[in-house]
Amino acid sequence: MLQSEPAIAYVLKMYPRFSETFIVSEILAREAAGDRIEIFSLLQPNDPRFHPELARVKAPVTYIDRPLKASELWENFRAADTAGLSAALSRNLGQLTAAECTEAAQAINLATALSQRNIRHLHVHFANAATSVARLAAALVGLPFSFTAHAVDIFHESVQADELRVKLEEAHHAVTISQYNFRYLRRLFPAATSRLHLVRNGLELNRFPYREPRPIGTTLRVAAVGRLVEKKGFQHLLPAAAELVGQGFHLDVQIAGAGELTEELQNTIERLRLGNHVRLIGPQTQDEVLELLDSSDVFVAPCVIGADGNADGMPTVLLEAMATGVPCISTSVTGIPEAIHDGQTGILAIPGSPHALARAIRRISAPGTDRLALSRNARALIEQDYDVRRQVELLRSLALSERKVA
Repeated sequence: MLQSEPAIAYVLKMYPRFSETFIVSEILAREAAGDRIEIFSLLQPNDPRFHPELARVKAPVTYIDRPLKASELWENFRAADTAGLSAALSRNLGQLTAAECTEAAQAINLATALSQRNIRHLHVHFANAATSVARLAAALVGLPFSFTAHAVDIFHESVQADELRVKLEEAHHAVTISQYNFRYLRRLFPAATSRLHLVRNGLELNRFPYREPRPIGTTLRVAAVGRLVEKKGFQHLLPAAAELVGQGFHLDVQIAGAGELTEELQNTIERLRLGNHVRLIGPQTQDEVLELLDSSDVFVAPCVIGADGNADGMPTVLLEAMATGVPCISTSVTGIPEAIHDGQTGILAIPGSPHALARAIRRISAPGTDRLALSRNARALIEQDYDVRRQVELLRSLALSERKVA
């Protein structure tokens, strides 16, 4: 039975995903603002860990099948025919056959699911396979689609410029999360970005209460959080810690997260004899991250650009640390300087330089540094630019605009 209020469909590559808390925050804010949301996921979750905030999401989740053999694909065509999509399949056959086979098949299945729901708009996070599928499905059912471009879907070496241009051209609108990204995309695709907008990732600020930084004790407590992958830069934080320990600093560095570099980082800790100073504490829930931030003197996000071009757009946990009042250090990668204004809302370091990180940690912990001012300024910036309620109002206004032009 159709719902009375048309829904916004969120099309995601995988839902839920432990590292993508910003998507959950956005969906919760849209629901709080009155939007009815339905979630369509192209993949089943592959991680048993979930954040408690997921329980607050009201949106139903539909997983879109990926046919594994010809008979299943044929059944998908039959279901599409039964849903009245035969003419649309014929009209869009060229686009479907030009697409990657799995994406085309999932687009047909997504279109079949959409045709049975009361949906008015599709929104996608990341301009990758999920947007490819949503674009084709939107064409089949005659709905507008939009997407949020982040970083890996823009900068990674695997990104196909022609495919990204087509997505920008055909979307009802597109958004990206930083001025850096916005300028980059406008420069790369001047004719295809007239409907590109800046909408930053936001935080539920009531979940991140502010406290002023405490005086630093005899041991400097440093927190770092993120997937243990190249772009997060933890491989540079470890030699920075070794440099500081060699200079007589008493450090307690806790790095939260999991990933492909876990073994390499642990080996580096042992090689640099940092076992008494640095710990890998594994992945943490949002509540556990908040506890870690509350017990820390400094938060470090030592981001770098990977060898494959991959980079962080804006680490959500950096924004969370700034919101809670922990003095922060990060690097001048992509949009990060839009949040960390050096000497005002935090300290910026040169990416990929352990010595620069060590210098930044010395600077932020020095007696002459006004940590209180850094902390207060950071919270003020987060409230101004990263309140999820404000960002969602921008998203909602863009999605509603098609009603006015229809």
